[in-house]
Amino acid sequence: MGVSIGGVQIPGVIARIVQDNKAIAEQALNEIVNKHKDDPARIVKEIQQPSPFSQFLDIKI
Repeated sequence: MGVSIGGVQIPGVIARIVQDNKAIAEQALNEIVNKHKDDPARIVKEIQQPSPFSQFLDIKI
């Protein structure tokens, strides 16, 4: 018994692994999104942090 994923027929064991990994990835992504939605102040702080590349952009004339 298999499952069609993206139009490709995949055998049962492999299909189960793919589905489990997809569910884990979706859960992790949702946690990241919710963490940022729940704490807008954190987003502002992260945006206001200087870039590690800013030292290379300091041009003297």
